[in-house]
Amino acid sequence: MRSSSTILLRGAALLLSLGLLTGCASSPATSETSSAPPEESAAPVDCAVAKCVALTFDDGPGEFTDQLLDELQEAKAPATFFMVGKNVGKYPDTVKRMVAEGHELGNHTWDHADITTLTKEKIEHEVQWTDEAIEKAAGQTPDVLRPPYGSHGAVYDRLIPYPLVLWDVDTLDWKHHDPVKTVKIALDEAKPGSIILMHDIHESSVEAVPDLVAKLTAQGYTLVTVDQLFAGSDFVPGAAYERGAHQAAAGD
Repeated sequence: MRSSSTILLRGAALLLSLGLLTGCASSPATSETSSAPPEESAAPVDCAVAKCVALTFDDGPGEFTDQLLDELQEAKAPATFFMVGKNVGKYPDTVKRMVAEGHELGNHTWDHADITTLTKEKIEHEVQWTDEAIEKAAGQTPDVLRPPYGSHGAVYDRLIPYPLVLWDVDTLDWKHHDPVKTVKIALDEAKPGSIILMHDIHESSVEAVPDLVAKLTAQGYTLVTVDQLFAGSDFVPGAAYERGAHQAAAGD
C-alpha cells in the first residue's frame, strides 16, 4: 500500500507513460464503524499449492457494505473491494473499517467508466481521483485496479500503474439478485486460484456471503485477498489477470 508521499511521484510516472502514447481513444465493443480491532495476521499461505480463492466485491462502498463486513468478520474471511471513487467519500468510515479488518482496497475508476472509451488524460483522472479519495478515507492507496465491465486492451492496460484484476467466476449477482443462485454459480465454477466476482451494492449479494463462505471452506478452500492470491508470482502493473497461479491449473 502506498502513503500520501508517493502520490505525486506516481502521478508523474503515469503522466510520463501517457505522453508516450497518443490517439489511443477508441470506441468499445453513513454507516456505523466497527470498533473491532484489526485482525491478527494469519499464517502465510502458499496459493500455488493451497486451494485459495479470492472473494472480490465491486462498485461500492454502498449502504450494504457494513453488513457485508459484519458477515466477513464473523466468518474470519478476507476480501478485496474494488471501489468506485465517487462513492468512497459517502462512506469513509466503511473504507477505514475495511483496512482495520484486514481487507484489500482496489481501484474501480472514479465513475465506473469503460477505459476503452476514454482518452489517455481521462484514464489518468479516473485512476488518480479514485486513489486520492481512497487515501483520504483510509490513509492508503490501492495496489490493484479492476476495469469496469472487465473492458480492457493492451494499449489501455499499459496506462494503468497497477495490475488489472479480472475474474474467472462471475456469479451474475447483479443480474438475478438471488442469493441461492449466487452461491450455486460460485461453487460450481470455483477452482483453486479462482477470483470470484460479486457486488456489495446489492443486499441479495451480501445475503449470499455466509452460506458461500461456509461451503467454500467446507470444500477445503482458503479465502484470501488478491495480493495474497498472487504472492510470489508474476503480478505486474499494466498486465491483466483472471486467475491466480496454482499447481493444478495445467490439468484443469
